[in-house]
Amino acid sequence: MGKSNSTTAPEMQPLSSSEPLEGIELKAETPEPTADELGRLRDILFGSQSRTLEKRLSDLETGLRSLRQETTNLLQDQIGTLAESTNTQFMETRREFNEKLDKQGIDQSAQLRAAQKDLSERLDRQSVEQSSQLQAVQKQLSDNLEKFAADLMRQLRETHKELSDRLDKQAAEQAERTRSLQSEARQRDDSLRQELLSMAASLENKKASRQDLGQMLMELGLRLRQESEKS
Repeated sequence: MGKSNSTTAPEMQPLSSSEPLEGIELKAETPEPTADELGRLRDILFGSQSRTLEKRLSDLETGLRSLRQETTNLLQDQIGTLAESTNTQFMETRREFNEKLDKQGIDQSAQLRAAQKDLSERLDRQSVEQSSQLQAVQKQLSDNLEKFAADLMRQLRETHKELSDRLDKQAAEQAERTRSLQSEARQRDDSLRQELLSMAASLENKKASRQDLGQMLMELGLRLRQESEKS
């Protein structure tokens, strides 16, 4: 910053009565001063002070310009420093943020891999358990099917044996009935044969009329029909 010039104006020395004023003549009777004289007097009285003030003003303007330039330079330097610091802080913040994002990404990836591993292990355990349960169910179903098949075969064998026994019994009964019918038929045949023989013998011993012979044949045919219906 520029230095402010604090030069004081030179003190005005009182004019001695013994010192004659330059260009001024003392007269007993002083006339009214003219404008030129007043200007000259003003220059004599205030000339040095005016030059001092002008010099001070010039110094002040120079100082102000220098101060403005220094202030501008200082502000530019501070702005540049602030911008550089802000840029550095921004880069550092961005780097930290990227590092945090990378760390979070790594952590999340690790968590995801752990979750996938856990899920895979759970699925494997569930698959093993379900496979064991399925095998147990299949074994139980197979045992039940084998037991059902064995029971069915036993029931079929029992039913077959029962039917076979019934058929054998019915066959035996039918054979016995057939033998009985055959025996009865033989007995009837024998009886009829004996009657026929008796009738033939009777016919040989005596003569029978045609009416009697027809009656006898009708009775014989009726008996044969009745025997046939019974059998």
